[in-house]
Amino acid sequence: MKRRRVLATLGTGLAGVAGCLSESPSTPDEASETPTDDERTDQRTPSQTHTKVAVEDVVVRKAITYDSSMGSGGVLTGEDRQYVVGSVRGVENVHDLAYTFETADGSWDQGLPDTVGARNHAVAGHERPYVAFTVPSPLSASNPRIRRSDGTEWPVPADARDTLAAPAPQFELDSLTVPDSVSQGEQLSVSLTATNVSETDGRFLAAVYWPTKGIADDDESHVVDRSVAAGERVSATLDVDTAYTAMEDGPVTLSVTGHVAAEREVQVRDASTPT
Repeated sequence: MKRRRVLATLGTGLAGVAGCLSESPSTPDEASETPTDDERTDQRTPSQTHTKVAVEDVVVRKAITYDSSMGSGGVLTGEDRQYVVGSVRGVENVHDLAYTFETADGSWDQGLPDTVGARNHAVAGHERPYVAFTVPSPLSASNPRIRRSDGTEWPVPADARDTLAAPAPQFELDSLTVPDSVSQGEQLSVSLTATNVSETDGRFLAAVYWPTKGIADDDESHVVDRSVAAGERVSATLDVDTAYTAMEDGPVTLSVTGHVAAEREVQVRDASTPT
């Protein structure tokens, strides 16, 4: 079936992705490919071989976007957590050895909770293979680093260390405006406003989900991504394609997750099976 193009119109910084929404959380790297000869070689200790594997472009983000294969993209946020992500070079997957994020005071295993869709193919702008960790926020700690189970370590860059220890912005939803009803095939106009209620400048992320039925690629998400100064307000508008929303008339729930969360029920009229 030919994949439709989702129409999304926002102020500066709104991007849309389309996919199917799943209840199954996504682990950081679900692939289970058989290691190549080079990867088996890398499983030996540094004293046995010179590894070509490297963890690069390590970033720390208070909130992140992700893209899923055969699934909706989305965002991850949390008042008391943040995310460390790095690209892995020299292997096709990162299952040869385990990776942990470590400081002088503790360690955390790989993992991104609460994602939707199938296997994530990109997180925080990092394409697979990558490593990703969920850690407390803020986190003031000495010697932060990513460590592989063979003993190889990669230190976290200075700017990322600063982000680890910094406070995160906090947002409150001011309004989410959605029509009470829509005829299938019409554009559904959605408006969202939120305020940065903290004293910290930061990035606002929210995913607006609109369910669809009857096709393989059966959910839509639209990501609001904006930089917002402390005390300032973010506003976004978008038009959602409703052509594939339902097979019969009835209520459909639009939901928002991320720095703000909300739901609105919309009555769909004149529904028919999409062609």
